[in-house]
Amino acid sequence: MTKVSPISVAFGRAVKQARLKKGWTQDDLAYESGLDRSYISQIEGGLRNPSLPVVWDLAVKLDTSFLTLMAAAVQLMPEASSESNKPSE
Repeated sequence: MTKVSPISVAFGRAVKQARLKKGWTQDDLAYESGLDRSYISQIEGGLRNPSLPVVWDLAVKLDTSFLTLMAAAVQLMPEASSESNKPSE
């Protein structure tokens, strides 16, 4: 079984929140972004790690910025493991 990364799950939740804020279904986001609906579902479920260009395009289609989308994901990270998930300097 593949281990799911907490940041992948948090990013997926951030995408879902932004999508729902627009009143879109996964099909709507898939159509607007040119991605497959199953891929959108896997992103939202934390099962896929989209490339930076895909993250950028999703942010644009969701009428938000790349940084805002990523900040939302960080806010959704589990509290207990936030220290262990910070990048090392």
